[in-house]
Amino acid sequence: MDIDGLLVGVDPQRLERTVRALEGPRHPRTAPKALGEAEALVEAELTAAGLSVERQPFDSGGRTHHNVVGTLPGRRPDRPWLLVGAHFDTVTSTPGADDNASGIAVLLETARLFSRSQPERTVQFVGFNLEEPQDALGRYRVGSARFAKRARKEGRRYAGALVLEMVGYTDRRSGTQQVPPLVFKRVPDSGTFLAAVGDGRSRRLLREFEAATRKHVPELTLVPYRTWLRGWLLPLTRLSDNASFWDRRYPALMITDTAFLRNPHYHQITDSADTLDYEFMARVTRAVLASLAELAENR
Repeated sequence: MDIDGLLVGVDPQRLERTVRALEGPRHPRTAPKALGEAEALVEAELTAAGLSVERQPFDSGGRTHHNVVGTLPGRRPDRPWLLVGAHFDTVTSTPGADDNASGIAVLLETARLFSRSQPERTVQFVGFNLEEPQDALGRYRVGSARFAKRARKEGRRYAGALVLEMVGYTDRRSGTQQVPPLVFKRVPDSGTFLAAVGDGRSRRLLREFEAATRKHVPELTLVPYRTWLRGWLLPLTRLSDNASFWDRRYPALMITDTAFLRNPHYHQITDSADTLDYEFMARVTRAVLASLAELAENR
């Protein structure tokens, strides 16, 4: 597979167009129409990429919702599959540009370009629904939890899931990057890097993502981090759909700009498309593409 040729096609303007098309509250209670439109957009783009697409239903809050799954069959479908995922819903009152239109934009651009290849492994591209808190009990990650539970029940094997959670915000000013307590790792003090977070079961996946990124996208600063006990030692690593895969014993990474540790617009009405760095998102897309290409042929 010509990885460098694949990366050349990444288009920052397409990433921005997707973010702007999704921008606005997308929540089942306060903005159900917009949430449905986001679901339809993900379905249409994955279909346009030539993937086999289905809406996988699940019930929550007395309603039926859907994850959107696009599948690219591999030459050897018996080998463990790969997955790239991102959620398309928001909290009740935010435009949700970084959280998580940015992740969906990278997902769709990755699918558009990678679908032209014929990988050895089958690859799925999944838009997850209802990642954000849904009720007073604080239930969240609903769609991905149902997806991972179903996959485990069906005996589906995954070599790894790459979960895109807020990947568009940067701040070059010194001191703008927060680091949580008990993270014993050198981290830049400005918000210009990408973090990749895995649990103990994901250590090989994390190493391979890091190697592919450093080889093919050296202009992107990557901070890999491994947590333990499925993230329970550092609970903020469990705040996205990667934890649904960890809980079902699948290797998975959260690919992130570190969310509220950097972005002051997190879950605010100011989380708009104008605050994002689309060149950074293009670098993230190249890292995901390169890693996916390497993983799809290795092991």
